[in-house]
Amino acid sequence: MKAVVMGGGIAGLLAARVLTESFDDVVVLERDKLSDEPEYRAGVPQGRHVHGLLVRGGEIMEGLFPGLRDELVRSGAHLMDAGEMRILNPLGWVASGRSGMPLLVVSRPLLETHIRRRVTAKIVDDVHVTGLSFRGSTVDGVLTRDGRIDADLVVDASGRSSKLPAWLAEAGIAVPEPEVVDSRTGYATRLYTAPPEIPVVVAESLSAPDTPRGGIVMRIEGDRVMVTAQGAGGDHPPRDPEGFQQFLDSLRGPIAGMLADAEPVTPVYLFARTASRRIAFEQVTGWPGGLVAIGDAVCVFNPVYGQGMTVAAMAALLFRRHSDFSAKGCRDFQRKVAKTAKGSWVLSSNADQGWAGVEKTPAPLMRAFRWYMKKWQVALVHDQDIFLRFLRVVHLVASPATLMNPVVFRRLAKYSRLDPRPGRRRAARSPR
Repeated sequence: MKAVVMGGGIAGLLAARVLTESFDDVVVLERDKLSDEPEYRAGVPQGRHVHGLLVRGGEIMEGLFPGLRDELVRSGAHLMDAGEMRILNPLGWVASGRSGMPLLVVSRPLLETHIRRRVTAKIVDDVHVTGLSFRGSTVDGVLTRDGRIDADLVVDASGRSSKLPAWLAEAGIAVPEPEVVDSRTGYATRLYTAPPEIPVVVAESLSAPDTPRGGIVMRIEGDRVMVTAQGAGGDHPPRDPEGFQQFLDSLRGPIAGMLADAEPVTPVYLFARTASRRIAFEQVTGWPGGLVAIGDAVCVFNPVYGQGMTVAAMAALLFRRHSDFSAKGCRDFQRKVAKTAKGSWVLSSNADQGWAGVEKTPAPLMRAFRWYMKKWQVALVHDQDIFLRFLRVVHLVASPATLMNPVVFRRLAKYSRLDPRPGRRRAARSPR
């Protein structure tokens, strides 16, 4: 049995790792030319910017590749307690504290390179897939510029640029229009030398509709810090160094001051393809056998929330519990993929609808969501237990249902009496 995975990014590599447990031959096809060393590549345009690997994602990767975490730390990544991140929300610094959850802080190129070295599947780079090969109602391979590659299973893990809807349409299979939520967020990132006093992670979060600017400082390998400025609702940070610095100076927190003794080592890089997009492949009638899709090919999240790699890891594990890749089996698989992404999609897409001009949810529901999130913002600043409960949900370690209990509701009611309006106090210049 042979599986062909289109895409050599995180989603494709993790899928290939699990598929090697049940398929005799697994081949990963990657369009980019790959290096043996951590390097940015064209197929991951957001790779130059801060990536968040949630705790659940780190747990899955460590399970698939035992010792990966220590290996990455030896190569310059950082391991910290997730609860000790310095996070400034619109109302102040959250009540951080030890959570017992290990958080791996790592650049995207370093993480992807180390995973690629561990995968035993055959990885072929510089391959341009041009379509699918059909035998009746079953996909039996892929077409490339250099010919056809046969397969018993084709996995589309080609990411945001996937051509799968068009290829299915060419075969007479209708795909629903994607659901898109665009917060019009833009990134600008620059690397600096890392003064020793800078914490591993300092984040200033965005919040619709009143706080459109934020940023993250993250220590990475090579004694450097990655600084990503974020602007939502079209308020994007600029590319020129002076404008980038002015954007950092405009933030409420200490990011600009922390960099006073840091030297820039790269230009400023931009990224603005941040719209969230979900395609309901599970609803497609006539879905062919021998074909499944995972990762960003199915559901793209706004990178601000750091959900993409972890949801892709969760989807990869589905291959362990699924062996039927007939037409019915593949459609069942797509239902499981959709279910895996559902919670993260609801949280992030509803948050993004708060920006002007984006709202899709009926107004009363959206007003209720905003009201509820304002209560959480207040509680997170004042109550460490509330913060740690919320953190477990954000990192996909616990279900959102764990927040729906009388203890949480009583505390939210208590803090709701405090002034929830942002901007009443300027944030302190230092996280501690």
